Amino acid sequence: MKDLYTILPPLAPDYGGACEVMYELGGLVLIHDATGCTVNYVTFDEPRWYEKASMVYCSGLTEIDAVMGNDDVLIDKALKAADLLHPAFIAYVGSSVPMIVGTDFAGIAKETEERSGIPAFGFDCSGIRSYTEGASDVLEALVKRFCGEKTENKGTLVLGLLPMDDNGTEESEKVKELFPDLRASLSFRCSLDDFRNAQNAKKIVVVSASGMKAALYLHETYGIPYTVGLPLASCTKEHGSVLVIGEDVRAYSLAKALGNASSLDLFSKEGFADHHTTDEEEIAKICSGYDNVIADPCFRPMVKGNFIPMPSISVSGGIFKTELPATDVEAIAERLI
Repeated sequence: MKDLYTILPPLAPDYGGACEVMYELGGLVLIHDATGCTVNYVTFDEPRWYEKASMVYCSGLTEIDAVMGNDDVLIDKALKAADLLHPAFIAYVGSSVPMIVGTDFAGIAKETEERSGIPAFGFDCSGIRSYTEGASDVLEALVKRFCGEKTENKGTLVLGLLPMDDNGTEESEKVKELFPDLRASLSFRCSLDDFRNAQNAKKIVVVSASGMKAALYLHETYGIPYTVGLPLASCTKEHGSVLVIGEDVRAYSLAKALGNASSLDLFSKEGFADHHTTDEEEIAKICSGYDNVIADPCFRPMVKGNFIPMPSISVSGGIFKTELPATDVEAIAERLI
């Protein structure tokens, strides 16, 4: 049965990616669900949850509210919370049940902003799409809403850096170190002021698929040039063929740095990678054509050749300790055959 998972766990969903972009920005984020999706996000998708608090809450959706489409209850909850917390913005994030009943998040956000005067957003997430799609929608919306007039031309703006792409915040910090002229990283270790000044960057580097739409907007609106991919050092060791499995831009960047390597993207149907699929049977077939496979430990049962574990929160939810960071090309090369 195609797309039936017997080995892999559920991959990170769109509402997780959406919330991760807004985690540090001082906004009130309401996941509209009956607690299940919120628990999934804070437990498995967000390593910063254990480092510092954020205003991410569950709406406490009840069966009768879902059936009757009682949106006033949700708006009233948000406004009461805003009176206590004084957020910089209010964001409603969808989940599976609101998708089924057709909740109008754009309309809810509009009414919320009219009643409160606080910028409000509605993100129609479903739990079915990938985390990169949810993050992409939010990143683009925030850039469009908060960017102002361009007043300078300085530094590198990194788009799409999420701890979910890595195996936690320590690895994401290492990615930031690749950019000595870093102006800001929109999604990780940033503030809302970084969004308000994103248009003043000299150049943009997109480090995951979630940053592409925002990069295109900033390029088209402000003329900021952008590149895609991590600036990794090239491998100096000879080795057999390699397959890197993961997020599109990350997998592509590592494969390019290693040489004699291809990439497989789990989270989108098209992009920079050589392969795009989440079907276990197809993944196993692709893996069989390579001497080495680099992927989250969950993929180990699918691989008959040399397997190099590289955990990612988007796949295994942080249950594996870091074995090799994706930025250490030489250390990875040492384990290739």
